[in-house]
Amino acid sequence: MIVVAAFAILLLLGIPISMVVLSASAAGLMAYTTMPLQAVIQQMFSGLNNYTLLAIPFFIISGTIASRGKTSEYLARVMNLIFGRLKGGGVIATIAACAFFAAISGSSVATIVAVGSIMIPNLVKNEYPESLAIGTVTSGGSIGILIPPSAPMIALCVALNCSVGKMFIAGVIPGLLLALAWAVYAYIICRKNNWGTYEKVSLKEGLKTVFKAIPALIYPVIVLGTIYGGYATPTESAAISIVYVVIVELFIYRTTSLKELFFYLKDGLISSAGITLIVSAAQVLTYLVTIKQIPAAVCDWISANVTANWQFLAIVIVLFFVAGCFMELVALMVVLGPILSPSLEMLGINPIHFGIICIMAAQISYITPPFGLNLFISMKENNKGLGYVAKASLPYLIILIGCMLLVAFVEPISTWLPDLMH
Repeated sequence: MIVVAAFAILLLLGIPISMVVLSASAAGLMAYTTMPLQAVIQQMFSGLNNYTLLAIPFFIISGTIASRGKTSEYLARVMNLIFGRLKGGGVIATIAACAFFAAISGSSVATIVAVGSIMIPNLVKNEYPESLAIGTVTSGGSIGILIPPSAPMIALCVALNCSVGKMFIAGVIPGLLLALAWAVYAYIICRKNNWGTYEKVSLKEGLKTVFKAIPALIYPVIVLGTIYGGYATPTESAAISIVYVVIVELFIYRTTSLKELFFYLKDGLISSAGITLIVSAAQVLTYLVTIKQIPAAVCDWISANVTANWQFLAIVIVLFFVAGCFMELVALMVVLGPILSPSLEMLGINPIHFGIICIMAAQISYITPPFGLNLFISMKENNKGLGYVAKASLPYLIILIGCMLLVAFVEPISTWLPDLMH
């Protein structure tokens, strides 16, 4: 009760989530164990002493560089060439750009900033409602953590002790399914209301754009190809992604200077520090719940009260949905992962399948008021109020919830590709 009370009070006071987890865990160690407080430092180090976690800052840094340079701009132009002629094609192109840039950045925030700065003015110019444009980018940005590579996926894999490569590939079909569902909605609503026009581009100009976009288009192929081709680990592939994007921006597009790269590096490190600190603090809580045998107690309660897999998944979805309205679900996943792992094994639930459900639940938390991260980023970028952005994102949120339920209760959607890796 001391841990829960400390967690709730500090959260309500607006303390950063990493400090909330760390402080509540330290309070629990002092109250319920005889362990010295040096154990807090030891466990924090243990939480960070993991080679896989190096992939998080690497992917975030490469995504930051790509979002600030020409990579994101050429991706957006190509998607507009492909989908722009359809009814609602501008919106569909925006969703496709978000999905493609997600395979580069692995970050929700980077996707919103990079794609939004290009596509929102373009959509408004082509007579799409501003609310539709903002809602599309705000929601589309969340797909950055579902389509690989994904920094939250890496943190979750560390917590669940499962394969990063399999988790990455498991996110592909759910990510494409979600993007398709959003695109169908955009087509229907734009056709119904006769929204949007298309700015024609000559064949010569189109071919020129595609040619210039080739380095950006093969970026995810290089990153993911090195992993699934067996040439590199996810961490090594993340390092390769930095080298590749630096070469592209410095020597091919020539829009970034060495001085600017330093600032991009700093921004990427600051962004990744938040996630890694959460992982470090969560290790202290994991240590506490382990020595107090809480996972065993959770397993006993589940075995006594839950008789089917779908009941367990339903409980987890509701828990994440409610908690996501008030806190960052990446932190919740890292905290709950070690607690729920024994229950997953007991119920025969694939950890990869469970991980994808967690990631999609985190997507919901990103666009759910009052603390949705994407909502705040979009508010800042577009100078709009929380109510405006939340209302604009609502149709996409409803579709996201429907897709998450489909993925949750139709397991092959998330496990078919990972099973092929055996």
